[in-house]
Amino acid sequence: MDLVLREGAFEGETHIVTGASQGIGNAIAAALAAHGACVALVDLDADKLAAVRDEIAREAPVAPLVVPANVTDEQQVADAVSAVLDSTGCINGVVNVAGITRDSRITKKTYDDFKAVLAVHLHGTFLFTREVANQHWHPMFKENGNAPLDDGVNRSIVNFSSVSARNGNIGQVDYTAAKGAIEAVTRTTAREFSSYRARVNAIAPGPVNTPMLEAIGEEGVAAMSRATLVGRIAEPEEMAATVCAIQDPRLFGFTTGQVFPCNGGMYMA
Repeated sequence: MDLVLREGAFEGETHIVTGASQGIGNAIAAALAAHGACVALVDLDADKLAAVRDEIAREAPVAPLVVPANVTDEQQVADAVSAVLDSTGCINGVVNVAGITRDSRITKKTYDDFKAVLAVHLHGTFLFTREVANQHWHPMFKENGNAPLDDGVNRSIVNFSSVSARNGNIGQVDYTAAKGAIEAVTRTTAREFSSYRARVNAIAPGPVNTPMLEAIGEEGVAAMSRATLVGRIAEPEEMAATVCAIQDPRLFGFTTGQVFPCNGGMYMA
C-alpha cells in the first residue's frame, strides 16, 4: 500500500476496523497498518481475517490483530474490545465499516431482512463506539477527575454513511435508514465524546468498487459511473486514503461531528 501520509503517521497507535475481511474495510486496515498502526481486524470469518493479516503483515511495520466478532452481538463486541485492550493497552481509533445489503422494495422486504441490515450497520456502529468508551476512554476521563483528556493522545472514530442517506435508493429502505441514522449518531457522539478529546466524523461514499456493488451488474455500475461528475466509481483505496487523513490529528485535529461526502459529485451537500 502506497503511503498517503508521512511515514509512521500512526506509529504506536491501535485502530479497530470492522468489516476488515474485504472491500473498503480491508483497504482501510491495510492503509492504517502501512502508516504504522497496530490494526485490529474485525469481521465474522476468522480464516479470512487470518489471510488478511498475513497479507498486510508482509509490508506493514506491525502485524495486525485478528479479532473475529459479530458486530451485532453485544457480548462479542465487548469481548473484542477487551481483547484488543489486553493485547495493546490502548485504542486510538475505531473505523466502523461493517455492512450488508438485503435489497428489495418495501412491499416485498421482510421484517427480518430490515432488522438484519439495521443491526449490522447501525447497531454495530453503536456497540463498538460504546464499548471503546466504556472500557477505555471513559475510565481515563474518570481517573482524570472528570476533566477533559488534554493529554495529546490521538482519539478518533470514523463511521460510514452513504450518499444514499441523502438521495434515497429504491430497494434500500433499510440501508438508507441505517446510514441516515449513522450520521445522526456521529453528531451526537461527537458532542458526548468531546471531553475524551475524541474526534468523531463520518464518510458518505458514493459507489465504490467492492463485492457489495457486484450485485447490480455491469449496466448498474455503468449507470452509477455516469451519475458521478468524475465519470467513474471509486476504488476502496480512495476511501482508505480519506480515512487516514481524517484519523490524522495533524490534518483534521480541529474537525469533529462532520460527514464527508466522498461521492464524486453524485450529491452536493
